[in-house]
Amino acid sequence: MASATAPTKSVYQYDETLREHLTRLTDIRRFNDVSPEEQALFKAGSEHTYVVDTAETIFYAQGGGQPFDTGYISAKDAGEKEKTFHVYAVRYGKEGRVLHFGHFPDNSSPFEAGDMIEQHIDDARRDMNSRIHTAGHVLGLAVRRLAEKTSELDVSELKASHYPDAAFVEFKGIIDSKYKDAIQSGCSQSVADALPVKLYWYKPEELNENDVITVEGMPIVAGADGKVRVVDIVGAGAYPCGGTHVPDTGFIGSMTVKSIKRQKGISKISYSISERGGN
Repeated sequence: MASATAPTKSVYQYDETLREHLTRLTDIRRFNDVSPEEQALFKAGSEHTYVVDTAETIFYAQGGGQPFDTGYISAKDAGEKEKTFHVYAVRYGKEGRVLHFGHFPDNSSPFEAGDMIEQHIDDARRDMNSRIHTAGHVLGLAVRRLAEKTSELDVSELKASHYPDAAFVEFKGIIDSKYKDAIQSGCSQSVADALPVKLYWYKPEELNENDVITVEGMPIVAGADGKVRVVDIVGAGAYPCGGTHVPDTGFIGSMTVKSIKRQKGISKISYSISERGGN
């Protein structure tokens, strides 16, 4: 089949509540038939692995420190028998395409390009990743607020990981461990306040006038329409971000600042969240 080249519309970026979505399959290829560059995105592929392209997707593709979504894609054949494709990994390919890696239980290929298919994502995994990602923003904003009140703190965010059991935010600058309790207090207050989390889209030149937090060296990625997706924790602060989040900070549940480690002018604050959300 001819390779799909049209960008995939990531509909989760506009509606993060979707857990099922009907769209069209644009291409399907065996793992062994895709380019070496695409094979390298999912190294666990075998002769039974397929790569599926769709016109739209609700599956989060790994990036921005957040893990990919898993789940399955279903379609019905001419006899109305449902076939399923289990999605084990999701990555960004070339030309803005989102690649769904996985396999069919019977090692066959019942889908064809042009088929209408329904996407289903793992609800528990998405919710956990969204809670962790939102908690990372809460942590960054808590440190920012503390720095505004503490003259010796001169810090800015560098990068973050929003993986379960490996969640952290790194800052340029030294954050002494004596501030751990104050940072914890700030995070806990934001969770208790159940601050709304809103999405906005701005042109790059509109970020400053809308008080969007940008950091030197932070990539500002605009979509096909030239606008940047912004996640605003109302009353606390807004960042450019392509990840998924919860409706308000109360959904994070209990949040724990675990440790502050410093090395070569970089401070790394590790955190965790409770198993279940609050609301």
